[in-house]
Amino acid sequence: MYKFLYVIYFPKSKAIRKIIPFLYASFLQLITGVPKPEALKNFDVAEFAIMFSEQLYDYPYWLQDLSHLPLFLTFTWMSHWFFSGPNPSFDLNRKAVIASIIYAVFNEGIQAIIPDRFPSLGDLIMNLLGVILAIFVYKMLGKYLCSVNRT
Repeated sequence: MYKFLYVIYFPKSKAIRKIIPFLYASFLQLITGVPKPEALKNFDVAEFAIMFSEQLYDYPYWLQDLSHLPLFLTFTWMSHWFFSGPNPSFDLNRKAVIASIIYAVFNEGIQAIIPDRFPSLGDLIMNLLGVILAIFVYKMLGKYLCSVNRT
């Protein structure tokens, strides 16, 4: 169990620590930056883009709001991977925390210029709650792994 938690906390592979977070951030921007199907139809885009948008918005609005928390929890966790050096410090990485907060705000704010989308205070709060929860869990896991590592 310790090895599994350690890999989740800090993957040894530099490629995983750098590429996976970058791909995840791209995925997150994609799914949160897609206009609603009606807006895409007005722009006469490819049918695939419209179908993707329809699938993305085909679940209850309250569930869309709740999805922000795990999405940004994961983003913050992977930000720790991305900004960490070759060895884990079992502590929070300030760059990861700052980048996560900035991105949580940016991601919501950018929706002001996406057709048929709008920034939402509720979504921003869920983004930031995801960041805060990730910080808390990451810090607790780091303390646990550090204590186990010393024994």
